[in-house]
Amino acid sequence: MNELPKISIVTPSFNQGAFLEETLQSLVDQNYPHLEVIIQDGKSTDDSVKIAEAFVQQHPELFNLYVESDRGQADALNRGFEKATGEILGFLNSDDVLLDECLQRVAQEIDPKRGRYIVFGRSLFFGNDPTKEGKDHPFRYTSHFDQLAIWKRRYNQIPQPSTFWHRTAWDTCSGIDSKISHAIDYDLFCRFSQTFRFHPVAEVWSRYRLHDSSKTVNKTRERLMEECIEISRRYWGTWLKPLRWRCEISYGLYQRSRRPKAIQAVRKAEAAILDNTPLKAFFLSLAAAWNTPLELAPRILYPIAATRGWTQLARLFQSETTDELCPNFWIGPFFETRLSLASPNKVIRIQVEIPEQLSKNTLSLKLSIDGIVHGDWKSSSEHFRELEVPIPSSRSGSAHVVLHCNRYFVPALTGENEDARLLSLCLIKIEAE
Repeated sequence: MNELPKISIVTPSFNQGAFLEETLQSLVDQNYPHLEVIIQDGKSTDDSVKIAEAFVQQHPELFNLYVESDRGQADALNRGFEKATGEILGFLNSDDVLLDECLQRVAQEIDPKRGRYIVFGRSLFFGNDPTKEGKDHPFRYTSHFDQLAIWKRRYNQIPQPSTFWHRTAWDTCSGIDSKISHAIDYDLFCRFSQTFRFHPVAEVWSRYRLHDSSKTVNKTRERLMEECIEISRRYWGTWLKPLRWRCEISYGLYQRSRRPKAIQAVRKAEAAILDNTPLKAFFLSLAAAWNTPLELAPRILYPIAATRGWTQLARLFQSETTDELCPNFWIGPFFETRLSLASPNKVIRIQVEIPEQLSKNTLSLKLSIDGIVHGDWKSSSEHFRELEVPIPSSRSGSAHVVLHCNRYFVPALTGENEDARLLSLCLIKIEAE
């Protein structure tokens, strides 16, 4: 067996003593034989330095502590990476944690001989936001353009704590831009993406903490998005490059779709669809398509396909916004997941709650397993249902499960709040038993 490569993790630290011990312990628990952890502390005034010193004393072969004045997180990271000697690099903020055996898997997955210089796994949110507790950070990479076109999804799609790279990528693309105060990982990953491809590994490697003092929480979503778009523009290239034209056109359509006139047009069309007035909905949809072409598929065509059980079209028209970001277990008229099946499992049990807005309508819910309908229920008054379907005797391993609902509502159209999602049910539970 080949010797495992040396991995260097930089942990920037400043006044996060409440979380630092858990972060550093997660690195100890890796039990990775060739690990170097560089704690770069910016002269914290809380007990962060004391906590870090304790870990250095207990594990001198693992931790290196540097207490130096810096100009913020980006500068601290650059200082740390200058000291790093590992073949594989990554950074773990002082409030996040790695899961056990993460680094073993990283060492197995990064392989320059196969062209795999950058890998990333999944990351789960935790902290003081109950709406996101245990839910996935967005997890996706398809191309350099998709990485730049952050306006299409309005969030960073690569979980930073679960992302690691070969030193070749760092040396080729240079360090972190110390002039950026937020979204430093997004800038770095855009730069990496110019030359290298990211390779996703569908395993949970870290937990991403949300708390009141974190930069992600304190920055408004709109302002953070503006900063990310400004960062993205750095990498569009000149007008002689096709990438520049593609980004300009895509971003131009995005801006057009956000005009008040465009938003009003698409909401009128949505309301007509919900009112079941097809002719009116058709003409209003044409107006919506002219004013906001980017919203035609997810806001007009998607609900039509989803409520009629047209799975392939629903998947095609579905917004890129992931279901994992939806709070309180809400799902729309089309929901799909993959369930692990064990040999004793006999049924798939579903527990749903029908919202008050749909309680007077006849609601139909269908469940498909690997493309075949196995459950079809109707309800006109019940607010709570527990349903189950037998698992086909030939099934083992895992099953692709799809739920279709024929009704939905949009809170933004009912005056409840500005939530523009299509909501059908609260999915309390779906599991194989």
